[in-house]
Amino acid sequence: MAGLTEYYSRVLGVDPTQLKYIDDDLVGARLKNGRIYVLAFGDPVLPLGVEGKEARISIVGGRFHGAEARVRAPLALREAPLFRFSMIDVQQGDGMVMETPAGKIVLLDGGENEMFARHLAARYARTSAAKPLLLDGIIVSHGDADHFAGLTKIRESEEIENTPTQLRRTQKRLFAILDRLLHNGLVKRPGTFPDKTDRPETAMFGKTVQQGDDVFCTELVDDLMTVPPSELNMFFTRWVSALKHWNAQRAIRASRVSQLHQDAVKDLFNEPGLKVDVLGPIAVRRDSGDALKFLRAPRKSTELHLSDEPAVTTAFSASHTVNGHSIALRLHVGNVRFLFTGDLNQQAMSALRAAIPKADFECEILKAPHHGSHDFDFGMLKQAKPVVSLVSSGDESARTEHIHPRATLVSALGKVSRGETGVVVITELVAFFTLRGSARPADGKGAGDAEDEKPFFSFERTSFGAVHIRTDGKRVLVFTNSGKPEVKEAYAFSVDDSHKVEWHPNLSMKSAPA
Repeated sequence: MAGLTEYYSRVLGVDPTQLKYIDDDLVGARLKNGRIYVLAFGDPVLPLGVEGKEARISIVGGRFHGAEARVRAPLALREAPLFRFSMIDVQQGDGMVMETPAGKIVLLDGGENEMFARHLAARYARTSAAKPLLLDGIIVSHGDADHFAGLTKIRESEEIENTPTQLRRTQKRLFAILDRLLHNGLVKRPGTFPDKTDRPETAMFGKTVQQGDDVFCTELVDDLMTVPPSELNMFFTRWVSALKHWNAQRAIRASRVSQLHQDAVKDLFNEPGLKVDVLGPIAVRRDSGDALKFLRAPRKSTELHLSDEPAVTTAFSASHTVNGHSIALRLHVGNVRFLFTGDLNQQAMSALRAAIPKADFECEILKAPHHGSHDFDFGMLKQAKPVVSLVSSGDESARTEHIHPRATLVSALGKVSRGETGVVVITELVAFFTLRGSARPADGKGAGDAEDEKPFFSFERTSFGAVHIRTDGKRVLVFTNSGKPEVKEAYAFSVDDSHKVEWHPNLSMKSAPA
């Protein structure tokens, strides 16, 4: 049984065969306490009957699970579930959730902090050690902390307990088990060797071989749990600890992904209406096994993205290597194509264009590479011709400030979009903050500095910048939240068999009954 189907039946006690799904774009539902809860295309509900001009439903899933609500009749419902996608605001990093029509739950990356885990705990509420959530797959696009360290917070959330001042902390817990883990095979080592000498860039992923002027990473890993602890950096050490915890409950099927190793990805998305292409990383076959080419640092130029050839220096770069070998996927959901790019950079994107026959990257939904970095390939974006582009970026701290998204990338996305304009959604720009005024550090203590003891002017993030996409393979709804529960930024369009797009200028937003 797939993870979402099992969640409905085992955790929530709902018969999945009794579920119906919202067939309007957006529907305002009024709860018994008077609050408005907005349902979107594809949300599951249990119909309870119609009374005059109102239909009664029971909400399924989330923290409002089981709550009864009234909506204006007639309420359009459909029998079949949709493909549901969410890009979660994790500040600096990527964190995405996919729910397939067959009921699989697939995570793509998970940020670095606890924000992704908290979203999952709210979305899949009421799990327990006895009734955990089955994750059908986790795809870690590459081994940078802002893409996978937050996944360890899922494991750590199991240990959250109530405190006298925070009686609802257990709502942030998520108990989970994992079926399949997919990653690019590169494991980051500590910055120093056991003798405390600095580890060179080309030794950051283990063994390498040199061929002419090129260096290739040959120590690619399938099962991270087999790597000696001394060969793991801090973030990988914590991640492996979480994997071992889950593996003790259910054996995890782990494997690396590349153009040469696609079977595990294709099996994960093997269901009617779905098809997946593995675009990267580009692995090469060697006598000693597969290898990934070590990439070089980019040149410093505001026109880096316009280079026809890889715009690089002679210096090898571990960070650009792990980014450039991100797992890149194009997922077909009927006529609708999603292009996931991880943290691809200009060198890697240029190589993909050269390596893939006909360079077929066209898509309707593009996850923009590397949070909107300036290090991208304009040629690949022009071939993608997205209708909707998604940028995952957010302010967190000076440590993680990389000026994302860059103005050149945002401009490029607008220029390459299909049609006259297109839609570009940036997570940090669709978040909402409420003014709170003067405040002090939560623990009543500063960091030991007199300046840190002073009150500060504060804002509270009341709506996180998540982006949600729903599609049945032809019809697409894209929406974000705002400071008001009943107000959404939303766009809808249809994609025909030849991938021609027709916008729906008037969304069906059904207001809640009085």
